[in-house]
Amino acid sequence: MADLVWIHEDALRQSHPVFAAAAPGSRAVFIWDNASLEAGHIGPKRRLFIYQTLAGMEIDIIAGTAASVILALIAQNGVTRLLVPGTPNPAFHKQLSDVRRACPDLQIDIIDDTPFVRLAQTPDLGRFFRYWNKAKKSALRHGGLAS
Repeated sequence: MADLVWIHEDALRQSHPVFAAAAPGSRAVFIWDNASLEAGHIGPKRRLFIYQTLAGMEIDIIAGTAASVILALIAQNGVTRLLVPGTPNPAFHKQLSDVRRACPDLQIDIIDDTPFVRLAQTPDLGRFFRYWNKAKKSALRHGGLAS
């Protein structure tokens, strides 16, 4: 296996461009990292939603610490390229940095999606309602810009 697709909670759909960018037959995984979910203040209802969404996708769900699971998969399967959906989540970027440090020769491709809304400023990701107050004005407009 040459490609591994690492899905996170910001890319919970089979039509995400990361799947098209991966080689045919690539393995896709979601790492169920309870510590990361707790640190991200993801409650039981959101966890249930994530799990139910993943269950409907062609993806393996593996429990463990994200970076260590990914590193083990890379070593065990001869992964040469890691594909991840783009995200503004700083906790995920920290995990990805840990993988980069441990595997400096690994090709890591971040595949961005069409954004739900384009904001003029970097959003405050601390609470959803702060983001939504900025985004709601243009969220349903085609190509709209929020201030």
